[in-house]
Amino acid sequence: MSDEVLVIGGGIAGIQCSLDLANAGVKVVLVEKTPTIGGKMAILDKNFPTLDCSICIEAPKMSEVGKHPNIELLTLAEVVSVEKNGEDYLVEIYQKPRYVTSECSRCGLCVDACPVLLKNEFDYGMAARKAIYTPIPQSEPGAYVIDIENCLNKPPNYLPCDRCIQVCGPKCIDFFMKPKIIKKKVKAIIVAAGFEVFDATGIPDYSYGLHPDILSSMEYERLLQSTGPSGGEIIKPSNGHHPENILFVLCVGSRDPRYNKYCSRFC
Repeated sequence: MSDEVLVIGGGIAGIQCSLDLANAGVKVVLVEKTPTIGGKMAILDKNFPTLDCSICIEAPKMSEVGKHPNIELLTLAEVVSVEKNGEDYLVEIYQKPRYVTSECSRCGLCVDACPVLLKNEFDYGMAARKAIYTPIPQSEPGAYVIDIENCLNKPPNYLPCDRCIQVCGPKCIDFFMKPKIIKKKVKAIIVAAGFEVFDATGIPDYSYGLHPDILSSMEYERLLQSTGPSGGEIIKPSNGHHPENILFVLCVGSRDPRYNKYCSRFC
């Protein structure tokens, strides 16, 4: 019989759940599909109702997860199968390679050397990143990650570009890392998979996606964040100028029989 618990999702709910269990002496396997834990809270500016800095609250918890002896953290990983086995669950987890080892000190030389420029999904495309990057400054794990699908070394044509390798003193970059299938036997599974923002491009009434100054609430949050694409300045993405006025449209995608009939409960 296993005494481990699997937590799926590394946002604030999964983080707090993992820490509560680990501090009570329970072994935890925390699975997160992105390169870092933190989830949506890590990219918000402030939290209602106290208006405390989001990352100031979450970053210490993220770091504690990475150091806790009772937590095994698996990022770039997804659960691919679950099978009931008596009182336990047999779980298979697929983990993508990071292509950067844990010895990485995040000196940034590889980022400077990388010639590939991409839209940063953590900034909802409003800022750029390289093919080797860290999603946010407080990422956990702290090592850089290589976006192999957009890297010039996309398999099977390895090493047409080795600029990052050349500048990495500790030799932390390994393009020959392989995906893993990790098998676990756990006593319980907690699903804390989070949410995705409603895609308003399917609602033509609002012209979202057609005009750069029409933003989702999460895109607006990134503008408010001091580590976001505008450094906390409220600007128009189209030209970088400060807007004279702002219109908020609530309940987009909810309370509408064409999309979702229910109320989202968050405005």
